[in-house]
Amino acid sequence: MKFPLGKMLSTGTIREPEGWIKKFLLLLICGISIFQFYVVLFSSIDPFLHNSIFITFMLAITFLVFSFNSIKKGNKVPFIDLLISFTLIGIGIFMTVYSERFLTRWPMADPLTLMEMVVGVVMLLIVFEVTRRTLGFGLLVIVSALVLYAFFGHLISGPFGHKQFTLMEFVDQMVYTVNGVFGSIASVAATFVFFFVLFGNLFNASGGGNFFYALSKALTGRVAGGPAKVAVISSGLYGSISGSPTADVATTGSFTIPSMKRVGYSPTYAGAIEATAATGGSILPPVMGSAAFLMAEMTGISYSAIAIAALVPGLLYYLAIFCQVHFQAKKLKMAGYEDEHIPTVKAVMKSMGQFVIPILVLVIFLEQGFTPVLGAISASVATILVSYLKKETRLTPSKLFNTLIETTTRISPLVAVCAAAGVVAGVIQVTGLGGKFSGLIHAASGGSLLMTMVVTMMVCVIFGMGMPTPAAYVLTAVLAAPIMIEVGIDMLQAHLFILYYACLSAITPPVAVAAYAAAAIAGANPMKIGFLACRLGLVAFIIPFMFVYDPSLLLIGSPIKISISVITAILGVISLAAGLEGWFGKTLERWKQWIVVISSILLIYPSIITSIIGLIGIVFTLVPNIPDVVKDFKGTDRFQVKEIKMLNSKIES
Repeated sequence: MKFPLGKMLSTGTIREPEGWIKKFLLLLICGISIFQFYVVLFSSIDPFLHNSIFITFMLAITFLVFSFNSIKKGNKVPFIDLLISFTLIGIGIFMTVYSERFLTRWPMADPLTLMEMVVGVVMLLIVFEVTRRTLGFGLLVIVSALVLYAFFGHLISGPFGHKQFTLMEFVDQMVYTVNGVFGSIASVAATFVFFFVLFGNLFNASGGGNFFYALSKALTGRVAGGPAKVAVISSGLYGSISGSPTADVATTGSFTIPSMKRVGYSPTYAGAIEATAATGGSILPPVMGSAAFLMAEMTGISYSAIAIAALVPGLLYYLAIFCQVHFQAKKLKMAGYEDEHIPTVKAVMKSMGQFVIPILVLVIFLEQGFTPVLGAISASVATILVSYLKKETRLTPSKLFNTLIETTTRISPLVAVCAAAGVVAGVIQVTGLGGKFSGLIHAASGGSLLMTMVVTMMVCVIFGMGMPTPAAYVLTAVLAAPIMIEVGIDMLQAHLFILYYACLSAITPPVAVAAYAAAAIAGANPMKIGFLACRLGLVAFIIPFMFVYDPSLLLIGSPIKISISVITAILGVISLAAGLEGWFGKTLERWKQWIVVISSILLIYPSIITSIIGLIGIVFTLVPNIPDVVKDFKGTDRFQVKEIKMLNSKIES
């Protein structure tokens, strides 16, 4: 039977090995988990050695659980995957046995031995294959192109040429120094990612996800568009802990999307709301996402400082989605859940309020200046302890073991991302491509601050179309952040700007992973979900420009300036939602919508002059509607099936 080449080389699917391979896999999972806790809590092992052991053993697990492509079905592990897995374990042992040499030798000056060359080349080939198998061709093409540039860039005349590299020099830099596969990017996977994903999985396994859903339902389930508002709040709360849009959609979306469809929302609209809300978790403290950990590693800025700076923009993002959902529901007079299906906040807190404790533990540890890893471990311990307060939530040894398995399986693709991103960053560094690309951006933007941001945004979105969020962030940060800093943007603002657009790639077509995950549950077209999600999350595309021009939205500056900026931004976000939905107490005429949208953007921009102009526009268009808003608030919401069907038809077209 013949298959097209694209399908033959497609990403693999997760399988569940059986027999002795399953036992061997469980042994590897237990071993790497114990090793991780030992290194973080008791050992002072060199980061390079820690990274090499973690990466090689995690990739060994990856080749056991990921098939070669989507055609290969079933749980049987072929001999070649077993061979690669054992080879990776051998490389990990080799790096450990000869660690003293690798930690003390002079790279490039001390030649590699034949064995070291063979190990290095095999390791790089494995990284290429695991990138294709777990992430697809998008990142693989970019990695391959950069490797070719490293070898043949000396043939290019002009500023983009560089000195010639031999195979030994390339392998030396990419495998045996901190510039490559086992460098600082790998440290993120070996520390932050592993323990925060473990915390998120423990929290969910004990019932924390159900707690967020129940609390959201109790808070907003009775009001207009209740199920959609439940989706926004529950996905935001869970996403801020998991930091993964796809995991968030899969967890909360399985409840919220069917609920939204039952009260009249179209599959496309339900999927878009869930995808947009889930994506925001990557930019909402306390955990945010793996890209935020990469930012901390690359910039040297503490994770707690990044989380504090990201707080207001993250909350504005969810305020915008919530208001759009509210105005849409009010316009269509959509009711919430039936009262008998909604718990009270008091009942939820009484039965499940213990799940607040792990989150408080995490926040307190981060606020007190402890390392994020220690905060994640402490929150995980707190989760285990509070789970035993009730019989049905207890994390028994079998549940703990299954959670470890889920954690290692879930971060396998991310480990592949970090390994590939290490090669990307290494090539850019040794060839000097970062500075050359920065010069290209500078030439394209003419040195203009606005145009530099626009070009950087476009680069980040383009990279995000073919790569996962962490890889898109790393590549754009290495290439574009230096020129942003050169034109006068602070390092924190520049990297947060890139981080936002990298995270938004989860809902940006054509490769919008959150939209695809939501489409599978909603039974809708993922492209339509992606485009609608971009409209719902429009404020996230605007705010990065605003906090670059004035960092007061990042809580930087005088208290008075911060207060004014935050208040005007809140007013701007609410009015922007009204303008986009065309409703504020009553339907807005099209010309008023345009005035409201433009005035809202001026309000969000942290400047006194623009805020005054925006406020005048809002007063002129929306203030006369306030009596209608109050009247509608006091009224009773009833379903308008005809209007809902018209909305759904419009969305689907």
